[in-house]
Amino acid sequence: MNDHTLWKLMRETWIKFEESFDPAIKPIVSRSKLSLREWMLILAALTFEPEDTTPSHLMVRGPYTSSDRYLAGLEKAAETGYLYRVADGRYRLSQSGRTAAEEFINVARDAMASAAMLPEQESIVLAHLLERLVNNCLATSPPPDTWSIKLSYKLLPAIDKSMPFIEQAISCLSAYRDDAHLAAWCSSGLSANAMESLTLIWRGQAGSFDELTNKVAFRGHPETVYLDALSELRTSNYISGSHNNLRITSEGKLFREQVEEKTDRYFFHPWTCLTEGEKDQIAEILPKIEFGL
Repeated sequence: MNDHTLWKLMRETWIKFEESFDPAIKPIVSRSKLSLREWMLILAALTFEPEDTTPSHLMVRGPYTSSDRYLAGLEKAAETGYLYRVADGRYRLSQSGRTAAEEFINVARDAMASAAMLPEQESIVLAHLLERLVNNCLATSPPPDTWSIKLSYKLLPAIDKSMPFIEQAISCLSAYRDDAHLAAWCSSGLSANAMESLTLIWRGQAGSFDELTNKVAFRGHPETVYLDALSELRTSNYISGSHNNLRITSEGKLFREQVEEKTDRYFFHPWTCLTEGEKDQIAEILPKIEFGL
């Protein structure tokens, strides 16, 4: 089984898991008066413990979002009582925040366990294969660093809760993919906003400055940040054209493809802990999960 194809299958299954528990957790998020994006900061605070949660911590995995946007979300969560401010820019879970986070996790996992069905023997096999893969990612020497996967791993339930375990194991792998991607480009010298802008142009998702800034508006940066990002890309000869007609150059395309190749190389290196037969097993079992959506 090709690693890329297997990862695509895992991602598709992960999305179905999310769809299976989304209706159950919506009332919890709605009751909090927070957006889902702001709510995720509460879960992030749980994984950062015993350290405080700060914009700097959040920007390790998500460097594309502004520090101010993270700070505003943390402050709103503090205003609603789910976090409390330890010092300027530093937050921790309140007791009500901890209770809400645990309720969110338990409700989501109960919904998954009810909606996702797989014969017991196959669920055990799948869970143990994914466990070995996650553990090997954690044990593999850098690059990449394992910042994101370690945080996700903190939420991994007991393996006997097979469906929630399988979902969180794939979440751990997604976090490791983020670790791999960051390691693939951070040493290039490009800023995070230039890298994201280049990716959107490379993917054909932004062909003008207006399209670009509309795509990234949720990041919380002023437009000047993206003017600087485009200037940075032009200086590197990675893009050309006017603001109304942004085009990736051959140098930019080569660079972005090299980043993707390096991301894959880092990400898939630990997968050698699985035999081809075991990868085939995972590929055979995943589609058998029945989601009662």
